[in-house]
Amino acid sequence: MTRWQALDKLQQADVSVFVSMSPTYPTMGEDDFHELLSYFRAVGEVVVFHEPINPRGANFQQCLTAAKEAGYDDVVTELQQMQDSHQYWVEYALNQLNTVQQVATRFDGLQVHSWPDDELVRSTSGQLRSKLTAMQQAVSPESFSGKHSGTSPEQSKLAHETDSLGHLI
Repeated sequence: MTRWQALDKLQQADVSVFVSMSPTYPTMGEDDFHELLSYFRAVGEVVVFHEPINPRGANFQQCLTAAKEAGYDDVVTELQQMQDSHQYWVEYALNQLNTVQQVATRFDGLQVHSWPDDELVRSTSGQLRSKLTAMQQAVSPESFSGKHSGTSPEQSKLAHETDSLGHLI
């Protein structure tokens, strides 16, 4: 709650607000993202930086240990599966990126800048690799001049809600 209050005070003082929604966990779904993004949007015009968890990252083991200690067995199971199977992680990360971008379209004035991991980009090919590379290379939309640059076309969903990502992998 203290963080939300601080964000609100900053926004009211016309200080640009940026939020890192990172890492997102494999147990998080559309409803979780909708709830988080609605909180961020309620603060005002914000840029949300998003990155799915990466099992190669230095903090991955810390997250796994913390989940074990907190008794979040479902998170532990998913994280271990991700660590054991590269393909499982790739599919998770792609679904997370796509879901967050889809949910973000429901909120006017909310911009999500997703950051696909280098290994994720290397693990794909064709149209999907091109989309991820463009997403990764897109200039983030934060503005220090008070003028918002708008959402980058590269920062968009990877597949339509009715489509499966499977045809892109």
